Amino acid sequence: MRDYGQTNIFDDVIREDETFVIVVQEVTEHNSQLQKRVLREYPSLKMEGMKNLFSHLRDVYMEEPFSEEGKYFDITVYTNEDYAGDNIYAHTKRYRNSKEWTTTSK
Repeated sequence: MRDYGQTNIFDDVIREDETFVIVVQEVTEHNSQLQKRVLREYPSLKMEGMKNLFSHLRDVYMEEPFSEEGKYFDITVYTNEDYAGDNIYAHTKRYRNSKEWTTTSK
């Protein structure tokens, strides 16, 4: 998963039947406050499907225009169908006026 963003150091203990959720968000600034807006959510993905979709979404949101108040796009992959910070498998962002995805720490 190294090519896709932050990797979980426990990749070798991921269950063979693990399922993943990918959430795509745009973070906007409104009245000096950051707000997240969920653009897409893809639940119940197996490992191969998650990797393929994650790569595809990075390509799509590299070209996607930001809303007027948009600051960055955020793609997060969770394990166990649970949106808890402890279950983040991969996380990456693309900021306005950037042509690269960044990896961020949990």
